[in-house]
Amino acid sequence: RDGKDGLLSTIMRNLGQIDDELPKWILLDGDLDANWIESMNSVMDDNRMLTLASNERIPLKPYMRMIFEIRDLTYATPATVSRAGILYISTDEGFQW
Repeated sequence: RDGKDGLLSTIMRNLGQIDDELPKWILLDGDLDANWIESMNSVMDDNRMLTLASNERIPLKPYMRMIFEIRDLTYATPATVSRAGILYISTDEGFQW
């Protein structure tokens, strides 16, 4: 492999190597970065594949799921939004979750 693995690629690879097919959840909490979220489009579409800069492809297996907990969709493109199920929790009434 070229370069150094990041946290997400390491977690996805390790979860994919576990022998059982029990549900595996990856929770990502934080603001979106425009470049980073664009690279996630292939994971969220029908390919379900994370493609690294080294051209290594890490599959998101059928029993694996990802949750993105974000503040807003400022840097999300229409392509990203169309691939995600979105739950919006309004803070108009002053509730903080």
